[in-house]
Amino acid sequence: MTSTAPTSSAATMPRRRGGIAAAILVLSNLVPLAGLVWWGWDAFVLLSLYWLETVVIGFWTILRVATMSRTPGTGAGRGFAAAFGMAGFFTVHAGIFMTVHMAFLWVLFAGPWTSRIHDARDFIRLIVIGSGLWIPLLALFAGQGALYVNDAVNRFVFGRPPPDGASDPGDIVGGFYKRIVLMHVAILGGGFVAQTIGRTAPLILLVLLKTALEFHFQFGRPRLRPQPASG
Repeated sequence: MTSTAPTSSAATMPRRRGGIAAAILVLSNLVPLAGLVWWGWDAFVLLSLYWLETVVIGFWTILRVATMSRTPGTGAGRGFAAAFGMAGFFTVHAGIFMTVHMAFLWVLFAGPWTSRIHDARDFIRLIVIGSGLWIPLLALFAGQGALYVNDAVNRFVFGRPPPDGASDPGDIVGGFYKRIVLMHVAILGGGFVAQTIGRTAPLILLVLLKTALEFHFQFGRPRLRPQPASG
């Protein structure tokens, strides 16, 4: 006799996670629009926000690589030593990538900010705190942390795989790099257009483009189909 209850429960879990992720995505993208319309953000402030968002997502990606590499209750997957080794390599490699990317942002978009920002403390004081970037960043950090805890509980307590099916560290890291390359190519292109035209409207279009890309990366990937339980 076939039981349908486990299948229903397994199908509900990815949908619930997807709803949480969608809500976080929408709310986090309302703040940049407010910043552009009411708080006077320019292209450099907006692009700095997106750069910092990648840092936040990278942090939770590192944790996922380090802790979610082995299938619970089996020997499948990389060992913890190998997972932590890959997490360390990823930290260094992604750190270099992000440093180079910020250098591009600084040279191409900082403009008048170069006379006011002289070190990391000035950047935090004037851009992160003074421009209000800490608000969406805090929301993103909490939201990504909630998704990580949700996935960890489902994986290690209930033995369920991640909703996106990614448990191998190589798949997780590959997905992160695909995201940042495509995302930042689009963002840099939009930033050039906005800087050339010099108006707020192109930056608003950039926010909408970035939001659409976020939805693609969150919900455009194939999900694991729950297998019906037999009994």
